[in-house]
Amino acid sequence: MSRDHSPHVSARSDRVSGEIAMASFAAAFADVTPIQQDDGPAPVCAIAYAPEYARLMGFFRAILESNERSPRVLELTAALAEHNAAHYTVWHVRRECLWSLAASDSNILTDELRYSAEVARENPKNYQIWYHRRALVEKIGVEAAADELALISTALRDDAKNYHAWSNRLWVLKTYDMWAGELDFCTALLDADVYNNSAWNHLYQVKTHLGCDALEEVRSTLERLNHARENESAWVYALAFAKSDERAAAALLAHCEGAEGVRAQAAVV
Repeated sequence: MSRDHSPHVSARSDRVSGEIAMASFAAAFADVTPIQQDDGPAPVCAIAYAPEYARLMGFFRAILESNERSPRVLELTAALAEHNAAHYTVWHVRRECLWSLAASDSNILTDELRYSAEVARENPKNYQIWYHRRALVEKIGVEAAADELALISTALRDDAKNYHAWSNRLWVLKTYDMWAGELDFCTALLDADVYNNSAWNHLYQVKTHLGCDALEEVRSTLERLNHARENESAWVYALAFAKSDERAAAALLAHCEGAEGVRAQAAVV
């Protein structure tokens, strides 16, 4: 298991699997005695793990005991993530390897951003990978923030209500003060789908951070509601500003009292 390239990148791009990959890991960990899963003497319903995954986990349990953090362990975590990308402990050990190896490899963290972006694209609603990305960006600093926003934008184009992507996006904005252009981003999503509750929620976060006129927010929201009167997300958005500003409350109430405002009137009451 040579390291001509970053181990975590090569492990991903080669799609290590099958007998050849297992033989490679067996040779790399020849000095390690695998620890098998202990389900007790008579398990009622033992989980039928894939043989390759079970063998890799045997090495992984041994590594947890020895606390080794090395390039070969980094390779091992990539192979395990290939089988189960939601394995929290695998990602935790992977980060510990990265932090340890980064002292002697200046490229390993940026390589990891590329690798984890591929994992995130294949597992867009996997909390563990988004948390891993956040930890990487935090470790690298602001120079990684723009790429993170770009990846999140791609994820939200595929699924505009991906909670983990939205959460990570708001973290990047707040941590690195990268609010420029965020209003346009929200507007584009709402133009595409005015019922997108996640986009309305994010817009509220952006507006309250940047500062805005509550009355104008209510008015502009009512304009959108002319085309989607049953849009609960928009009503809640307008109501949030009405609760904090008397002028905005008056404007919303006036609209509610109109012939078309029955739903909004019920929401205000």
